[in-house]
Amino acid sequence: MKIAVFFPGIGYHCDKPLLYYSSKIADKYQYEVIQITYTGLSRVVEEAFAEALAQTKKRLAGIDWAACDDILFVSKSIGTAVACAYATEHKIQCRNIYYTPLVQTFGFEPQPGLMFHGTDDPWAATRAVQEKCRKIRQPLRLIENGNHSLEVKDDVRHNLCLLKDVMELTEEYISGTLQYRQLCEEEICQELFDGFIRRQDVTDCWRREDGKWIVKLDPFIDDWTDEDYRFLVSCLKNTVHTGGYVYGAFFCGALKGFTSLEPTLFGGELKYLDLSCLHVSRELRGKGVGKVLFCEAADWASSHGARRLYISGHSAVETQAFYRAMGCKEAQEYHQAHVEKEPYDCQLEYLL
Repeated sequence: MKIAVFFPGIGYHCDKPLLYYSSKIADKYQYEVIQITYTGLSRVVEEAFAEALAQTKKRLAGIDWAACDDILFVSKSIGTAVACAYATEHKIQCRNIYYTPLVQTFGFEPQPGLMFHGTDDPWAATRAVQEKCRKIRQPLRLIENGNHSLEVKDDVRHNLCLLKDVMELTEEYISGTLQYRQLCEEEICQELFDGFIRRQDVTDCWRREDGKWIVKLDPFIDDWTDEDYRFLVSCLKNTVHTGGYVYGAFFCGALKGFTSLEPTLFGGELKYLDLSCLHVSRELRGKGVGKVLFCEAADWASSHGARRLYISGHSAVETQAFYRAMGCKEAQEYHQAHVEKEPYDCQLEYLL
């Protein structure tokens, strides 16, 4: 079941342009559309939020979220805070479209999605919203001179164009369409990863003990710091500069997955090429993005003289399950530099 819930603002109801047209798009893609209605909200933001959340809980009571294959929350203004708070409280993993979030919204752990903000929005300072988005690696679409309705003053034609642009991005997001392409050296920069979420919550890992592979409990959170991203950028730029391959998956213009192959064959007659990176942003894992990236990398390696891919793979059970499902096996020959750099990685190969 696909369900789309629409969370309005205090005075911006579901019959106003942003929510009206986005609900039509959701209906087009066969979502069951639920529109929340608030009544009698206070004009004080904190009080209005509590009232709106209480009314939302009553409206959505009885929904079996576990039975939903695809959950989409579309929210406006104070509704963005309500949507985030509701999803957090009910432990719902969903996709999101946030129209004109408030600064308070970021206090409720917003999940990844598509976010719009007008630079003349009196309800939220642009710099504050930008900083909040940067911290959680949330892509932000700015509407220059846009107000809290994502409109500019006294320009109807321009506002219709803005609405068209916003709805085109909205439809691209709702439809789930990804675009894949090779990356060039010039575009690889730290800002490219603004919407990429590396975080991986690891519980069990593969470990080799006494010549046998076993699963051991080893909980930790794997994530990247700003310094890690800077190092990644330098590595990927060098990969392209030296003749290697970097290929990415983009969603609504934001990088959501990437893979890289180094250019130099090694391993003698085994003819390995090093699959140096393969990562998918947290919210899109398990949706086939990694498979597409892996297959593209394999095709490129094969066309450049390789017989095998070499993968120094993260030892997390989930990561290894992906590589095994793709047909990878333990490498016949270990690359010593990889073993020394990441001694807990699993050294794998893939026959081309």
